[in-house]
Amino acid sequence: MSSQIARKVVNAFQKVPAGGNAFLDKLSNREAEILELLAKGLLYKEIAHNLGIAQETVRKHVYHIYEKLHVNNRVEAVNKYFGR
Repeated sequence: MSSQIARKVVNAFQKVPAGGNAFLDKLSNREAEILELLAKGLLYKEIAHNLGIAQETVRKHVYHIYEKLHVNNRVEAVNKYFGR
């Protein structure tokens, strides 16, 4: 491997945060907030009430969270949130 390629590889690894949670940067502020509430075990209804939004809006945000994190359910999303 040339030194130029090696430098690029090292730089690429340095851009990933220590926790490996680079995927959280893909989420909007609202999506990150909803994921945090999901991690606390709140239901969609409770999240909607806490944030003052419709339950269907929460559902849509969760759908986008799943897409961005490449997961299929709440458990997988929460595990990624905690870095597991």
